[in-house]
Amino acid sequence: MDVKLLEVDYKKIEDYLSGNSKIGHEIFGAIKKDDGYIFRIYAPHADMVYIKGDFSNWKEVSMFKNHKYGYFYKFIRAKEGDYYKYVIENKGYKFEKFDPYGNYFDESPEFATKIIDTSYNFSDKNWLKKREKNLDKPLNIYEIHIGSWIKYNSMPNFLDIVDKLISYVKDMGYTHIEIMPITEHPYYPSWGYQVSGFFAPSSRYGSMKDLQKFVDLCHQNDIGVIFDFVVVHFAEDYYALKNFDGQSLYESDYKDLQYSEWGSLNFDYSKGHVRSFMKSAINFWIEKCHFDGIRIDAVSNMIYYDGNKDRGVNHHNIKFLKDLNKDLSKDFPSFMKIAEDSSSYEFVTEKNGKESLGFDYKWDMGWMNDTCKYFEVDSMNRHMYQGKINFSMFYFYNENFLLPLSHDEVVHLKKAMINKMNGFYEDRFKQLKLLNTYQMTHPGKKLNFMGNEFATFDEWNENVSLNWDILKFPIHSAFKNYVKDLNHLYKDNPSFYKDDYKEEGFLWKVVDDNENSVFAYERLANDKRFLIVLNMTNTYKKSYPISYDENLIFVEKINNMWEKYGGYKYKRENIKISKGENLKLELWEYEAVVFEIKENE
Repeated sequence: MDVKLLEVDYKKIEDYLSGNSKIGHEIFGAIKKDDGYIFRIYAPHADMVYIKGDFSNWKEVSMFKNHKYGYFYKFIRAKEGDYYKYVIENKGYKFEKFDPYGNYFDESPEFATKIIDTSYNFSDKNWLKKREKNLDKPLNIYEIHIGSWIKYNSMPNFLDIVDKLISYVKDMGYTHIEIMPITEHPYYPSWGYQVSGFFAPSSRYGSMKDLQKFVDLCHQNDIGVIFDFVVVHFAEDYYALKNFDGQSLYESDYKDLQYSEWGSLNFDYSKGHVRSFMKSAINFWIEKCHFDGIRIDAVSNMIYYDGNKDRGVNHHNIKFLKDLNKDLSKDFPSFMKIAEDSSSYEFVTEKNGKESLGFDYKWDMGWMNDTCKYFEVDSMNRHMYQGKINFSMFYFYNENFLLPLSHDEVVHLKKAMINKMNGFYEDRFKQLKLLNTYQMTHPGKKLNFMGNEFATFDEWNENVSLNWDILKFPIHSAFKNYVKDLNHLYKDNPSFYKDDYKEEGFLWKVVDDNENSVFAYERLANDKRFLIVLNMTNTYKKSYPISYDENLIFVEKINNMWEKYGGYKYKRENIKISKGENLKLELWEYEAVVFEIKENE
């Protein structure tokens, strides 16, 4: 074969090097050609690159170099299933590396790349046709870790859990699953956040086709799948991207910018090939797996150097995020882009126009932290912490916020959600139901980590399964049923989601009653109104007044004190009031109640 035919079209490679390419996976890696594969690797600082694998009995085979553009290439009669490695030579030293564009690696410490077929015949056309970003639709995300949602005797893979997971998610009323990082990562306790293979699913969870089938089956059951992805940094393992060709190819050339706070290496987005590498990776996953959205981790560490505002804005990263999101919006209009951002940087979401980073949603970390702190306080002292609850609505319309109770809140001695609640055993369950009601009726989309829905007492541990046996206890099964019914109430009523990001979709009724620590507000859409009343203390209120000046009927839709949820109350009779008459409610300790408001004609 003519060697020149193996080279890349100069326009494609120049696009790649300038940071404008989204098809790096079609240029580099193992590219199928006739009865073999063209292997290409970008290694501009290398003096020579060799390839070895099953096809050469693991003997080194020298590759050709394109000196102008800095890549090496070779046609080899390899076959699907063959393993291979690259051997880089730089200034007399040789060292082995994996293929950055590889699609399968055995578990660490093995790092040879396996040639696989990444094609898959999806059956999800109906889902993709109707898919939206859900800005005015329900979005209630169930965040899971594949390796620990449920375990039997070994590490579960995608297909071990998919049927049970789909059935569970549908029954519980969630709209989407968000899977914690499934890209290849050497260190399991990193939870997937220290990535080595950005184009490969972790082999500990199964193959590419297993993952594709997982997503396909979810879509066939009207469940969206969001993937959690790391763009800030990469694992420092010797065989991966670190000093890839003998010099800092993917990381910064400056030592003080290389390492992240996690001991991993920061990507250097001032380099064009790094921008193209990451754009290509994200496009690869969307095209190959039909994911419905991406949650980009640690955006604050992209915005500021090391996430530290005092070190200044990283303008190269800002430009990369803007370009990435602009391209994704153009190429995949119904694909969701979600920022996990703990910073106060303005204009993260697209609602703010051209100045924004271009995300569709931003995690409301302030809401999460304030809410958890509020419920940790003794209820008799909560009158001093009213701002932890009402402050969120002062800034809420600045961004398209998503309200997360994520994995980060139930690890590293932060305690499980139920154990964050103040008070005695049964009071904690009442208060967590109160918190869930507040989350599900507050404007903004929702996310909950696995186990939150049945009030597990255990902090999350990636090495063990969720404790499903705890559902044998009535107090936990009743709690789960409350969350389930709350999810369906949210999902079935547009008032709770349609106008999330419009001020007319929310109305405070009681916001500053510090003495009683009661909050009340309405959610409105499509001429339908709901009243939510939250008694945040363990104090009984015999006749609590809420001001109205209309002829109305209040129909109780859900109450955390109902008997079927472990409480001691039956459903209220409908309450009718006339114009000029206050609504007066008997409120039990830690009661959360949702009313539908109807006209009393």
